[in-house]
Amino acid sequence: MRLLTLFDTHAHLDDPQADELTVLAQLRDLRAAGWRGAVVAGYGPERFARSRELCAAEPLLRRAIGLHPEWLAAAADAAAREAAWHALEAELDGAAIVALGEIGVDRRVRDVFPAAEQQAWLARGLGLAAQRKLPVMLHIVGWHGHALEVLRQGPLPQGGVVHRFSGAPELVREYEALGLHMGISLEPREDPVRRAALVQAIAADRLVLETDWPLHDLSYPESFVKLLDLAAQVAQWRGVDRAELAAQLARNAQMLYRLDPPHGCGAQAAE
Repeated sequence: MRLLTLFDTHAHLDDPQADELTVLAQLRDLRAAGWRGAVVAGYGPERFARSRELCAAEPLLRRAIGLHPEWLAAAADAAAREAAWHALEAELDGAAIVALGEIGVDRRVRDVFPAAEQQAWLARGLGLAAQRKLPVMLHIVGWHGHALEVLRQGPLPQGGVVHRFSGAPELVREYEALGLHMGISLEPREDPVRRAALVQAIAADRLVLETDWPLHDLSYPESFVKLLDLAAQVAQWRGVDRAELAAQLARNAQMLYRLDPPHGCGAQAAE
């Protein structure tokens, strides 16, 4: 038996390689499989219009926007980054957004985007999120120490989520102490014993699940079915009933993003 319903807390449904009409048709069909919505995660300003259109067309979608560290690393120069920042501020002025992100640090791009610069942009993003009263969607790869150094200085008044977390279980408490949720994503290469220990370390009211689509050459419906399977595995690891876990995950997503069903990201999130 599968979980009855699930909200995908992180998916890049605005990916430029995906056909928008196909994605929308797939989402409508997925309701019968238990899909109850998703957050369209932000990457860079060239996707703002597409994510806005998707959310206007599908009421179960919510929207996050941000400047991903990979996007910042690939930007042509400082002027391009500043232009993107101003575009981000302008987009926040005119559209309903449930989170600022992705923002963060990524060790893999350190050769073109040094740690100090990444930390400065992370701090800038945190300040903007606090100003706009939004939770943050954090991308942290390989540099948890660098990220925590910035996060401890805050501010994080609306909390947020460490998206696709796969660090050591010992780090979970540090992030949770800052008011953050922990996002567990589809990770087919992850050792199941290590994964179980990580999932068990997360507080019940801080756990959220995500596809982080597109991944692994799967369609979004295929990824969502795998997310349902992951949720069933998580329930087993945590020793809880599947329906109980599903209800807890729904509460967690609602708390994290201040969701107000049945309104989508075309409407304001609940205060």
